Amino acid sequence: MVQLALRTLRHRAGMFAAAFLAMFFAAIIMMACGGLIETGVRTAVPPLQTASADVVVAGDQQYHDAGGDPDEPPILPERVRVDAALVDTIAALPGVRETEGFVFEGAPPAGKIDAVGVVAEPGVDLAGLEQRIDAELDAGAVTLVGDERGQAELRGAQASGVTVMALAGVFTAFAILVSVFGVASMLALSITQRQQDLGLLRAVGATPRQIRRLISRETLLLSLVATAAAVVPGQLVGRLVFDLLADQGIAAEGLAFRQGWVPTVAAMAVAVVAALAGALGAGRRAAQIKPAQALTEVSVDGRLIGRGRLLLAGVVLVAGIALTVVTTSVMSGPLTPATGAPAVILLAIGASLLAPVLMKGATFLVQWPVRALGGVTGELAVLNARGRGGRMAAALAPVILLTAVSTGMLYMQTTNDVADRRGFTDNLLADAVVSVPTGVDPGLVRAVSTVPGVAGASAYASSTGFIEAPADSSPANEGWTLQGVTAEGAEATTPVDVTAGSLSTLHGDTLALGDQHAARLGVGVGDVVTLRMGDGTTLDLRVAALFSAQEDDDTLLLPVDTLAARTTEGVSTRILVTGDPGTTSEQLVSNLAAMIPAGEGLAVEGRDVLFAEYDEQKRTASFAIYVMVLMIAGYAAITVVNTLASSMTARRREFGLQRLAGATRVQVMRMVGLEGALVSVSGIALGTAAALAILVPVSLKRLDSVVPAGSPAMFVGITAWTIVLTLAAMLLPAWRVTRGRPAEAALAVE
Repeated sequence: MVQLALRTLRHRAGMFAAAFLAMFFAAIIMMACGGLIETGVRTAVPPLQTASADVVVAGDQQYHDAGGDPDEPPILPERVRVDAALVDTIAALPGVRETEGFVFEGAPPAGKIDAVGVVAEPGVDLAGLEQRIDAELDAGAVTLVGDERGQAELRGAQASGVTVMALAGVFTAFAILVSVFGVASMLALSITQRQQDLGLLRAVGATPRQIRRLISRETLLLSLVATAAAVVPGQLVGRLVFDLLADQGIAAEGLAFRQGWVPTVAAMAVAVVAALAGALGAGRRAAQIKPAQALTEVSVDGRLIGRGRLLLAGVVLVAGIALTVVTTSVMSGPLTPATGAPAVILLAIGASLLAPVLMKGATFLVQWPVRALGGVTGELAVLNARGRGGRMAAALAPVILLTAVSTGMLYMQTTNDVADRRGFTDNLLADAVVSVPTGVDPGLVRAVSTVPGVAGASAYASSTGFIEAPADSSPANEGWTLQGVTAEGAEATTPVDVTAGSLSTLHGDTLALGDQHAARLGVGVGDVVTLRMGDGTTLDLRVAALFSAQEDDDTLLLPVDTLAARTTEGVSTRILVTGDPGTTSEQLVSNLAAMIPAGEGLAVEGRDVLFAEYDEQKRTASFAIYVMVLMIAGYAAITVVNTLASSMTARRREFGLQRLAGATRVQVMRMVGLEGALVSVSGIALGTAAALAILVPVSLKRLDSVVPAGSPAMFVGITAWTIVLTLAAMLLPAWRVTRGRPAEAALAVE
């Protein structure tokens, strides 16, 4: 059976080329994603300042008591520092040659430093030394060796690694879904084109089991070659995507790309298993069909759609609809894409799986205009679409996938971007910003409050924290947003309505939180809440006020000096200023600029600077989504070209017979063009419908509009690109296969 598979691959190389390309590009995407996952897991940061140290002791940036998955603890946003006394404590340990304390950023509190560099005595076992050092550390400090040492210098390394790993995980899940479907579709088309060969094998005595084994052996050999060829391109694509993420600030500068043999082998295994799964499904009917039926079905399609495919389509669509319901009823705010994006993929694949049924319906709907516009060639195009529905469906499926993924993912992102910006605008009360690089002085805040046209002013600081007591869980286990405010100006500069207590009492170890949040915790004004701050320290804070805010708000308000002291900078560097109702933003900025002392580095800017910073942050966050769309849509586009070109090449005999019957080459090309128009228009319409199934509910929820946000030019571009791609993939191969003599083409084997 292996020898027969090798001979088939050798003598039918052209037939298997399309399947090879589908596996090759699928393996590239999976290997690239595997490299990104390994990069996030390793979080390798080659050290610079601590390069001479064998072991580095630094604060543990992971918060292990947050609940949730213990293997994926959240990362604390501020620098977690260690006791300066550790320099002398570690220096006294056996095997230590010297120690040195390091401060990499900010101004640490008294008795604290950022890290301790440890140089070992020559010949000392580093593993044993690391154990001795660990014995002297508390739960808030860790030892780092090798490329981990640089994590002490680059505070955002671990958070960046988690982000890259999470994005790569999402990439991988989507890539597997799309590539498995693409490979299975391509293999199904390849096996359909070989129906006569397989029928002859059955006729001479081959059993269904032998046919399945033949198809499996062919697919295994082909996938092994394809995945082996994808190793180097996969690493190059992985590094390219990582560099793009680094350029946008998603991957921290200094984080090193790593791709070893583990993700490469894993990606190869996934690609091979995906190919075998596709071959199993595609070859099932070929193995069970009767020999005589197989020979007669070479020219005419048999059953419209198999029970297995129909069942799979139903399962996928139900899963997509379920995620759509979750997206619109449970998820909110920035979390919407977490379930919305998978819903788009599943709905697209579900619609693609139903392509044979949908193709019949589309042909019925457009048959009259096609006949009217195309005349005889139009009649022939309709008859081909009816009689060869299987092949037309194979061409339609990737077009649906390409349109649905591109349209759904892009407009999902733009809709959420517009909704998030609208929420940011509604929550922004400040009309001007005073920047103080050296730190805000309380006296300056009071002075700003007295400027004409000022309704209120508050120093500003932000961080992330976790509520430990009463026990609480934050959204996505990523912590609660902490905002530092000046008590006297808090009500004027924060978008909240106080329902109990007063923000003017926010002094010392106090906080204010939403009334619904407080009700879930069972606390009220005067009760104590234990908060884990962003730098790893804990504070017992008395509830000074409760407030109501927007549904998606997850902010806790703290006195600015209390919060700023627990940030890496240690100080607040901004004052938010709200103007009186009759004062314009320009007038307010002018009045503030007049009172700012010259030459002290202070700056006054309008609220536009806050919008610019927000837009920049959103662009950075959205960039990863666009990379993902590009990868998936790119693979879908390759599948479109691959499938259509293979389908056209296999019709050489058909075209030859048509020309022998009197059709000219121009008429054949016109027929193919009409078929291409039928496939592209139908695929675009069906793909758009699949995308709208999730876009409309999301848009209604987030924007109160049935029309998703985003430029219409995006859809026009997607449509135009899909039409050009489809027509080119059908017309160019058809032109090539009709160049020869009709008689020779009529004798060709499909």
